[in-house]
Amino acid sequence: MSKKNTNKKGSKIIIVESPKKAREISKFVGKDYVVKATVGHFKDLPEDKLGVDLKTFEPTFTIKSKNHKKILNEIKNLAKDGEVYIATDPDREGYAIGYFMYEELKKKAKDIKRVEFHEITQKHIKDRLKNAEEFEKTNFGLFNAFLGRRVGDRIVGYILSPIASKEIGGRFSVGRVQSPAVRLIVEREEEIKNFKPTPYYVLSVLLEKDKDKITAFYEKQKIEDKKLAEQIFNDIKKVDYAEVKEVVKKDVKQSPKPPFTTSALQQIASSQLRFSPEKTMVLAQDLFENGLITYHRTDSVRMSDEAIKGIRDLIRKLYGKEYVSPRIRKYKSKNTQADAHEGIRITHFIPWEEQEKLLQEKGLSEDHKKLLSLIYRRSVASQMSDAVYSRTTAKFNLGEHIFKTTGSVIKFLGYKKVYDIEEKKEDVLIPDLKKGEKLKKLEEKLKEKFTKPPSRYTEGSLVKKLEDLGIGRPSTYATIIKTIKDRGYVIKDGSSLKPTENAYHLIEYLDDNYKWIIDYNFTKEMENYLDDVETNKKDWKGFVKEIYKRTEKENISKISQKMKKYALDLAKKHNKDISDILDDYEKLSKFIEEHRETKPSEKQIEYAKSLAEKTGLELTADILEDRVKIRKWIDKAKKEAMKNYKLSEKQKAVLIKNGKEDLIDQPEKALKWLERYFKSRRRRKK
Repeated sequence: MSKKNTNKKGSKIIIVESPKKAREISKFVGKDYVVKATVGHFKDLPEDKLGVDLKTFEPTFTIKSKNHKKILNEIKNLAKDGEVYIATDPDREGYAIGYFMYEELKKKAKDIKRVEFHEITQKHIKDRLKNAEEFEKTNFGLFNAFLGRRVGDRIVGYILSPIASKEIGGRFSVGRVQSPAVRLIVEREEEIKNFKPTPYYVLSVLLEKDKDKITAFYEKQKIEDKKLAEQIFNDIKKVDYAEVKEVVKKDVKQSPKPPFTTSALQQIASSQLRFSPEKTMVLAQDLFENGLITYHRTDSVRMSDEAIKGIRDLIRKLYGKEYVSPRIRKYKSKNTQADAHEGIRITHFIPWEEQEKLLQEKGLSEDHKKLLSLIYRRSVASQMSDAVYSRTTAKFNLGEHIFKTTGSVIKFLGYKKVYDIEEKKEDVLIPDLKKGEKLKKLEEKLKEKFTKPPSRYTEGSLVKKLEDLGIGRPSTYATIIKTIKDRGYVIKDGSSLKPTENAYHLIEYLDDNYKWIIDYNFTKEMENYLDDVETNKKDWKGFVKEIYKRTEKENISKISQKMKKYALDLAKKHNKDISDILDDYEKLSKFIEEHRETKPSEKQIEYAKSLAEKTGLELTADILEDRVKIRKWIDKAKKEAMKNYKLSEKQKAVLIKNGKEDLIDQPEKALKWLERYFKSRRRRKK
């Protein structure tokens, strides 16, 4: 933006989250508007403390970084006596960013309006700006639902994670939605481990008519009784011909699927493109911000009348009128509330070759192209004619036993035309058959097969399971899966998700102590509760109270796994049996006190000496002889060393890139943050 624009009083300001989206919108609105980006959430709960009053449940939100503070001040200066259009994303998170901005600007701006952009195209943006409504008249229930989720999740994480870490031993994080997802993966792994394959038998015959070969199967495809299978096999061995008992021919229609929801897009991108849900959402965000698709966080399948007309005209132009569905296909979501939005669809009703040109003009990647191709095909197919198959089912008598075969041939491609599907060679072609006709039997087969265990979840199938159970929402599926991978509960084995040892420890612990947190029904009920908060039927504090009440636990064991392990190691070293005191905190503490090592380890001594050189602090002989004293001395020396510690340029660059420049003057906090950051990056690469 020019300085002339940014300093003008009484400006018209459009506020969005993303700088990329701001640039795109600027092209359409011209000089009449200044478009500014908040760069995501500019306010959040503090990182280093709970940030919630546990008596009133009131949260304290703070500005996230120096950069966000600078951006906010710029927007405040612009908004003075100006007309503000808050155009953050049309979901809870987007509305929350908008609400925080409204609170910051309501005493400065002349007028504040709310506008939702479901696509970044010139016509849509101009229409929406004309019909913007006063922010005060919008649904504050969206912000309350955000508060319930954010505060409730913070309470779970801050209260239960330290308790779980202490009692299990190690670093564990507990999450209202992430922990049930971990449970799903652990339970599936247990199903696989405990699965016992059972045999079943499949009988088939190869028949011939005029040199055409037909494979037919026994009418009951799986026979579990081996003796019965062998008896039928021996019976048909004696038969030379199969008599045609029945031939049924009919046309079968197959209808296209509706436009993508977030969940459906993540599932298809996972199975067909091997994209993680997180990657899919990053790519979809880019496609949305560049004006190529509608908003990508939705559980709706509806399409606007304008989009339906545009797509039907495109089909007619590309393939001819016979490929346009005779009736307009109107798709409805299971959740009627979702239909306030649209499904994920293309915004330009132009052929694929022209879509590709747009991608190139905007400098988007091959992966963007792959994802847009999925959305383009699904959007176009959704208004096309049914595909029509000719299906033939034939039954044969072989002695007293009935065998059956089915074949189908595509008669009319319909919507499959957009997927470039032609008549496949693997289609079973059945020659003309007449009732009573006899076909020569060439061979018979009896195969023993075994039932297979359930498959491990892929990222796509886990999204589907979460959706089926009502856990999470379109905006959270990708985050849930990213979190359980980053925190080391799940690893990828090819495309499958496998639980780690820590996942087992966590779920076992939660099952014994906080069963509610991994209860699928409870998690679903709480998601539904937030939906009711959004529609102003329930209060967000009720949601938080319910969660806080459940985090309180009487008789929390004072004995952590770490303490128990240390005591057992000491017992082994001193040849003592302590099995009778393992659950008695007082006696176990006394045993440890009497038998613990008092001398520091070699590592501690070396580390202390290196710190003494760096800081100049005195390290006396008595400290070097006592484990407790040396530990206290090391803590003091580390703080002293930090006073003169200088972050490297590389470390500073990482902090700035991630909006953490406020930590540059706090090296101790910066190093802790950097350690977590690089640890999560290493996990991601595995």
